[in-house]
Amino acid sequence: MNENPADPLHLPPTAPSASQGAASLRFGKAGRLSGKKLLDTVYKTGQRRRHKPLMVCMWRREDPGPARVAISIAKKCGSAVERNAIRRRVREAWRLAQHEFPPGIDVLVVVYPHPRLAMLEYQKILLLLLR
Repeated sequence: MNENPADPLHLPPTAPSASQGAASLRFGKAGRLSGKKLLDTVYKTGQRRRHKPLMVCMWRREDPGPARVAISIAKKCGSAVERNAIRRRVREAWRLAQHEFPPGIDVLVVVYPHPRLAMLEYQKILLLLLR
């Protein structure tokens, strides 16, 4: 076998650097909205927008931290397998579009019963609702 170091097939794999933006698309703990009191505050006092099958409640925080999200999906949306599939797609849509949203905003996404959509459809709806 040819061991030419210039051959890209024989180079060791490298992890993407932070300058390439790989770490900036992560959905870590800082991007999650949690806690019953905080979720109730966002739901009761936040600005609401709806485009079937999603509704978003947005609330502006005082700190300029990253936008945070929580996803709520009712049991009426189907079995646990169906609800988890929808939740994963909505979360992935948020993860890929999170830099489109202003910092310091908390978002509660409420999912209403509907047939499962593609992740790109959820992303279009989120971008439409959060503009």
